[in-house]
Amino acid sequence: MQRKGTGHPFALLTELILLFGKKKSHEDPVPATVTKLEPFPIPDTIRKTVTESDITKARNRLRVANLERDIIGDALTKIYEAEAKGTINEPEKNQMIQPYKNDLKRVDADIDTYKKTVDLYELEAAKEDLFKRFQETFLDIQARIEKIRPSLNLPGPTDSTPAEPNPAPAKSEPQEATDQNAPSKEKPPRWNDSNR
Repeated sequence: MQRKGTGHPFALLTELILLFGKKKSHEDPVPATVTKLEPFPIPDTIRKTVTESDITKARNRLRVANLERDIIGDALTKIYEAEAKGTINEPEKNQMIQPYKNDLKRVDADIDTYKKTVDLYELEAAKEDLFKRFQETFLDIQARIEKIRPSLNLPGPTDSTPAEPNPAPAKSEPQEATDQNAPSKEKPPRWNDSNR
């Protein structure tokens, strides 16, 4: 589902050309009454919040931050190995690793931020792709419906009007209150062991 590289816009264009550029089989011509279907407007919830330039920067910074994290990890490993060999003592080790630990915390926070930016971009791209596919499928189905409906002489969805329910006669409130408080004239049958 994820597409990378600069060919993404061209891939989408190619798919659209292949989808809509197919030769039509020898079917009945489309009646002139078919209305032109227009795509839905893209809702604000579909629009991307991360731009192409932002994602390029985030991916580059993520790559560099991962490399920096590896370098810091190698430096910390060498310091611990030096202590294990007896080259340095524990207070010297603690003094040497402190700046690296701070750098490691900073780099980890940067990596987290860049990963979230990349994830957000990819999720928004997947969401946009899903919306576009839904839109294309919906419009294709609607076009087919509008092509078939006239041949069956069925009323269109705008031709039929729903029947309005007949309003019940209005009762005055005091009468309703007496009806609700009045005991039922019929009593339900009582079931006991002798009726069985």
